[in-house]
Amino acid sequence: MKNENKIADNFSNELLASVAKTAHNAILILNKKGEIQWANDGFTNLYGYTLMEYNAIKRDDGNSFIALLDEVDPEFFQNHPALSLSRIIFTKNGERKWIQSTITPVNDSNSEIIRFIVIDTDITQQKEVEEELVQRQENTQTLSEHLESVKDYVEVQIRELSEKKRAVELAKEKSEEVLNKVLPYEVAIQLKKKGYATPRHYKKVTLLQICIRNFMSLANIIPIELLVEQLHTTLVTIDNILEQHYVEKIKTVGGSYLGAGGVPLRNRSNPIDVVLAALKIKEAITDLNFERRNNKQAEFELGFGIHTGKAIAGVVGKNKLSYDIWGDTVNISTAVQRKANIGEIIITQETYNLIKDYFECSLKDTIVLNTTDEINLYEVIRIKNEYASGEAGITPNNIFYQLLSKL
Repeated sequence: MKNENKIADNFSNELLASVAKTAHNAILILNKKGEIQWANDGFTNLYGYTLMEYNAIKRDDGNSFIALLDEVDPEFFQNHPALSLSRIIFTKNGERKWIQSTITPVNDSNSEIIRFIVIDTDITQQKEVEEELVQRQENTQTLSEHLESVKDYVEVQIRELSEKKRAVELAKEKSEEVLNKVLPYEVAIQLKKKGYATPRHYKKVTLLQICIRNFMSLANIIPIELLVEQLHTTLVTIDNILEQHYVEKIKTVGGSYLGAGGVPLRNRSNPIDVVLAALKIKEAITDLNFERRNNKQAEFELGFGIHTGKAIAGVVGKNKLSYDIWGDTVNISTAVQRKANIGEIIITQETYNLIKDYFECSLKDTIVLNTTDEINLYEVIRIKNEYASGEAGITPNNIFYQLLSKL
């Protein structure tokens, strides 16, 4: 009988191990520090890395399990059986995925945590549907500030989306409360779940300041309706490009536009993301100006300023909420933008040090801060030839994206 029980136990253990190994989701075992000790085949299918490759490349990533567990209150698992969160990862081939992670602690006989079991599920398709809805709603809200009839337009857009994708109905209902609040998706979710959004410190964000230099002069000679129409076209163009490069729109004031990379989701690539976005925006505005010139319309003259540094970002306001960012990094990026001539993308020494391996730049000028500190300024010319797809040097090639995925 004992032998039969032993055989049954071995069979059960082998069966459980086989199920875990071949499961479609990624199943991981972490030690109590958050270091990965074991992963099934689903991990490689999801991340693209073997466990050895991932530990070697991603160990110090701000989005690693070590970093995630460092941010968890030590008493959290005393009151909760598991932690569930969503996050963005980049696979080995550079593909961006949304992952739902469920982290469950394993305790010893003294109720001390000895390891964690993690189950990762790919929720990219769901997130893309939700992000599409939020973006459409934010775009229509911009128009609603000027056009009373836009409310009907928003309802039409929502009905169209509901007819095409029934799955987004729940996301639509949840986002109705923040329809009039221009907030990043992650911050809006936190606000709806908790009732508040906690301001966060960021060690590395990259700010993009864009100024339409001739905006006020155009306002004196162009009918306001036409100027607003042209401004809307320009801002929507910028919005779309920033979204494609994971750069968050912060705010617009008159002829000025502020965007930020690395918030609210931290990432190491934000200096490169912002510079790529600036090159694309410069190209797009050049094309728009060409069309306007042919139609005998006024052209917008843009200057760009970029700086990388520390910042604080969060939600401000009571009835009309807004997501904003503060710190010397904001002031410096504004000062740098003022140094840019029309059509120039000017970056500080801090940003240059982080992107110089990928972009051609030339020393432009210096700027004095606080009457004593002097910073070198550089003009971004293009992507380096070996990393560019096409002669213009605006679009990265596959080598560029492979390097970017390893940051």
